[in-house]
Amino acid sequence: MNVIVRILVFAAFLALAFPADAQRILLLEKPGKFKNFKYFVGDDIVVKTMPYDTRYDGVIHEITDSSILINFDNEIMLENISMVMKRRWGWSLLSKVTRIAGAGYFILDVTNRAINNQSPVVTENTVMISAGMVAFSYALVPVHYKRMKKGEKWRLKVLNMSMDDDVANPFLR
Repeated sequence: MNVIVRILVFAAFLALAFPADAQRILLLEKPGKFKNFKYFVGDDIVVKTMPYDTRYDGVIHEITDSSILINFDNEIMLENISMVMKRRWGWSLLSKVTRIAGAGYFILDVTNRAINNQSPVVTENTVMISAGMVAFSYALVPVHYKRMKKGEKWRLKVLNMSMDDDVANPFLR
């Protein structure tokens, strides 16, 4: 009985494994280090290309051995990519929170002073604090993205996990 169960499990595994198709992975790695970023079909990516420093932002829809397709309309060759930018969610969140906090502090302080009939309604201190917080939030904008320039420090390549020898290019269909 135990042998029959093992044979059935093995046969089910083989039946499911053969039709499975492996995928391609866009790998951004730092040579000689363990630092790398993997991008799959369906992931968000931001890249800059070399000739005109054009920025493309969107979802990866296809990865071939020499190019990627972003948002179904931008085919970008890997050799034309000069920089990959990865969003830093912590800095973006801090920027949004300080912007909202600066505006909220201004509104709350002015409303409180107006309700209590205090004069002046808008103090210089309130303007300085709220403007400082909003200015700090906009000063954080350049660090929203980690910029990884392709070249000596970062390398970009495609890992083909398919068992087929000849994988057709989907852009030639």
